[in-house]
Amino acid sequence: MIQQNSRPWPFQRQEMGRNVTGLGEFSALTDREVVLRRPVSGDAPMVLAGSQDPLVREFMQGVFPHADEAAAARWIETVPPLLWEQGRAAYFTVESDGLPVGWGELVAVKRAEGTAEAAVWLLPQARRMRTATAALRLVCRYGFEQLDLRRIDAYAAADNMPVQVVGAFIGFRRAGFRPGLFRSSRTHQLHDAVHATLVPEDLC
Repeated sequence: MIQQNSRPWPFQRQEMGRNVTGLGEFSALTDREVVLRRPVSGDAPMVLAGSQDPLVREFMQGVFPHADEAAAARWIETVPPLLWEQGRAAYFTVESDGLPVGWGELVAVKRAEGTAEAAVWLLPQARRMRTATAALRLVCRYGFEQLDLRRIDAYAAADNMPVQVVGAFIGFRRAGFRPGLFRSSRTHQLHDAVHATLVPEDLC
């Protein structure tokens, strides 16, 4: 999905249950359309553009636009590695045709419970159905295959139908409706949200 999760940037919830010290090693995942890899400081232009993109900021909560590429690079070098080491979130750069074009993530990771929340956003030039579905599928594959998750949740703004279509295409099933779940980072308006969920056997 171009976006799903209502808390897409640094996520500060405390883990419940078993203490998880980290998410371990990660090798890039790929299919014919995209590559999913760990972010590096060279991805700063992409992260900067995404943090300032009107669509990303409208449909995701807590997106604070970076001031410049240096600020984006500092964020990449500090926040994603810290949350990865703490076992709380996994952040990825989405590559297409050798270029960084978007962002994927699993947040609210609860390995003791086998759950997490997924989100993907893409820059305007990469917002194609094939790219979005491939990126989201790889994020979910990582969660199921390497973290042994049993369920991945996603939350999409009710008025953002393309996101819901992308999720449904790879197997997410609608699980509920959440009125006024999150506030737009751009307009500060409350968005109703559709809750969808995915289990390993439904991923396609």
